[in-house]
Amino acid sequence: MTTYKTAQEVIGKNQSAVVIFTHGEHFISDPAGNGSTGKWVIDPGTVEEVDKVIIYLRRENETVNRIFLGNYSGLRSSDIPKRHIIRFSRLQEVGTTTSNWTEFASAGQNPVSYVIA
Repeated sequence: MTTYKTAQEVIGKNQSAVVIFTHGEHFISDPAGNGSTGKWVIDPGTVEEVDKVIIYLRRENETVNRIFLGNYSGLRSSDIPKRHIIRFSRLQEVGTTTSNWTEFASAGQNPVSYVIA
């Protein structure tokens, strides 16, 4: 598996992605890679422009962060006002990172970021 330093390394040239930090509590994926994550405060217009979804999964008791990549498939409203669930398809675990969230996503403390390669 590949070890990534930044989210930009995960996507191909001329692609864009929404990058999500999660501990996994609302991260659901079936065997085909279809699923969803979150209850995120995001701008729906900005998210609708991306090609891909990158998941940065940090599990408690694990020292390496797992990286997943999938196709962006749309948004759903959540049960919390102004928060959205991001849907994806063809999600696959593509590697790991030892970078912390701010290094990986250039996002500061925000758990959602966007990248363009």
